[in-house]
Amino acid sequence: MVLRVTLVALLATANLASAQFFDTINGFRPFGPGYNRGAYPQDFGVVGSSLEAVHDSQQAPTGLAVDNAVNVYLTYPRNNGQTPNNVVICTDFNNEKPWPSAAIQNCTSGQDPSTCFLNVQNVVLDSIGQLWIVDSGIPASIANQSGAQAVYGGAKIMSFNQTTSQLIRTYVIPQTLLAYGANANDVRINNTLGTKGYAFITDESTNSSLIAINLDDGSAVRRLFNTSVVRADPGYVGSYDGDLIYSWNGTKKSYFTTGADGIALASGNVYWGVLASQRFYYISQSAIINTSLSDAQVLAAVQNPGQCGSEQAGFTADDHGRVYILASEQNAIYYVDTQQSEVNQTVNGVPPGGSGPVAANNYVVKTLVRNAMIQHADSAAVLDGWLYFCTNQLELGPQRQYNNTDNRRGPFRSFRVWIGRGPAV
Repeated sequence: MVLRVTLVALLATANLASAQFFDTINGFRPFGPGYNRGAYPQDFGVVGSSLEAVHDSQQAPTGLAVDNAVNVYLTYPRNNGQTPNNVVICTDFNNEKPWPSAAIQNCTSGQDPSTCFLNVQNVVLDSIGQLWIVDSGIPASIANQSGAQAVYGGAKIMSFNQTTSQLIRTYVIPQTLLAYGANANDVRINNTLGTKGYAFITDESTNSSLIAINLDDGSAVRRLFNTSVVRADPGYVGSYDGDLIYSWNGTKKSYFTTGADGIALASGNVYWGVLASQRFYYISQSAIINTSLSDAQVLAAVQNPGQCGSEQAGFTADDHGRVYILASEQNAIYYVDTQQSEVNQTVNGVPPGGSGPVAANNYVVKTLVRNAMIQHADSAAVLDGWLYFCTNQLELGPQRQYNNTDNRRGPFRSFRVWIGRGPAV
């Protein structure tokens, strides 16, 4: 009898302890706040400033720009099939209209592909008020096929007057640079380089490269073609919302080979990330455009600041030399300071502050904002102290889901977050 009473008492005590220990519903913390980081759901809080929603899209956008009148532009690419409009301007929170016109949105049979949109990937604003689009030139009907070739004339960049929406000039990517499945994905403009500026384009194909176009004479050069600094990691597997992401063709599993994708210009350099990896790099803009340098010399000039801890679909930069990395795997936006004057901690013996560029080995990637609402941030732009960005749930799309189920759920929201800085110049 004594033994039975003792066992009952012990079990009652154990049950009480269990109830107390596991009672997280009422927020009971038996060991006090902060006893074990990660022990409670609320320990995984939002990082950074709050997000301000600016637009809801019914389709998934990849490109975003904001002009000086704070109009928001979005691109709806045709990588997964035809879309009614390739580029739009947002007229209010829920509505939009084709930009710059309805007529340019879809090439018709027999039309010169340099005069219309085939598959626009992004739209960006330059430092002198021009809006630019980058068109991969790969028709929607073949965009998902391995090694799909761009249509000559369709692969291009086009500049428009932001006030009148009038076309200023079209720069067609030369036929010789379209070999091996070149896939123009993103563009940034330096209006001060050379006589009339240069455009820098990422080619996200399997072989991958960077392309530079002289905005004076339209000549172009393809650099770093099929090198390790632009190609995907072999067999790369990323993650999203806690799930691993593969490339699926029905039930057949493979891996993505997407190369150089996001791009930014800062501190005289071109910054880019390799999407199917956690790697990013930079090189001086002058090295890319210097045709007297051999391919080997250009490759040797590439700087490797180390991995950034995430896939990254988009890059942008501000007027203080800070480069922003849209970290899709982490539901976050990262940043790295490229100017020593902006550094606020000692790194590798170098004290904060000072002048000049940060050495590649001293780059420290930090988190600007992390939030569950950042469902694959893709493109970003800086204006009047705000960082704007779009989201599109890319990893939940059919190519990345078992049996090609489309698990994306719109609307697809674009946001802005306060950074107190202006756009890169």
